[in-house]
Order: sequence, then structure tokens, then C-alpha cells
Amino acid sequence: MRFLVSFLVLIGILFADEYSDFNQYYQEQNYASYKKACQIGKRIFSNNEKDEKLLAIIGMACLKADYIDTLGMIQSRLLYTKEARASASIFSSLVLQKRLLQQFLHDDANISSFALPVIEHPLSKAFIKARDGAFKLESQSPKRITFEDEGIHYSVYIDASKKGKMAIDMRFSDGTIQQHRYR
Repeated sequence: MRFLVSFLVLIGILFADEYSDFNQYYQEQNYASYKKACQIGKRIFSNNEKDEKLLAIIGMACLKADYIDTLGMIQSRLLYTKEARASASIFSSLVLQKRLLQQFLHDDANISSFALPVIEHPLSKAFIKARDGAFKLESQSPKRITFEDEGIHYSVYIDASKKGKMAIDMRFSDGTIQQHRYR
């Protein structure tokens, strides 16, 4: 009996540490920290499927770390409050935008009829420009498009060197490049 109580206390401490670590990384508000927060969040996700506030925060960490596929899993559990449903809509929309952009790049699919919620995220910006035809076609096969938005130059393409992942490269006015890759 004492062993069982000790084991349960140890498990409680381990999960408490994960919550603290998640919170610490999330509060640091940078890409590397969001990535760590998302990884921890995915571990604590299964124990908190009913805590919509925590799930939405885990989703935001994953969104900011470009773990878009994780959003699909999280959004399906956000349904009991108005705020949770709004988060679910944004997460679902971003997953769909990613898929539609991939079809646009791989298969030349027409995405002009899709009106989806958008946010300040490279995927949303690329989706809007591709949907509205507001881009420059750099190459047709493989398809590569570029566009400018708020002084940032975007290049969207399929990255053959990264096993066919969709790539969004953002070049800022100071010459720095931020890369985003999506399966």
C-alpha cells in the first residue's frame, strides 16, 4: 500500500513539473520556447482532454511553433465554450489552409472559392495570396510563388530537399530569412 501511495505521489510530482515547464516555456514567447511548450503540451494533452483552456493554450504554443498537424487533434476537443469553439475554428482553418496550399502547389488546384478564417500566420498569408491570385509565379513545375506583405518577401514552394515538405520562406528588410516547413 505504501508503495502505491509513493508511486502516485511521484507521478503527481512528474506531471506538476511538466505543467510548470510548459508554463515557463510558453511565457518566454519565442519560437524555440513555443516548440518546447508544444512538445510538453502533447505529453500532458491526454490527461487534460476536458480542460479546454489548457488545450487552447497548448494549441497556441503548437501554432506558434508551426506544429500545425497537432492542431487537428486539439481542435476536435474544443467544443463546450464559446472561446473554445472560436479556437477550434482557427485551428481547423489553419490545418485546412495548409492542405489547400499543398494541393495548389502540387496539383494546381483552384482554391479561389474558399473563404476561411485567417490569422497573422505565414500559412494564412500564403493561403490568402494564393486564393486571390495576388502572387508572382516564379515557376510552374515545380510550382513556386512569391509575394510581398507588409514589407516581407514570401516564397512558397515544395522543398524537394526536405522530402517534399511545403516551404514558406520569409525574407525581412534586414536580409534575415525565417523558414517554415510543413508536412
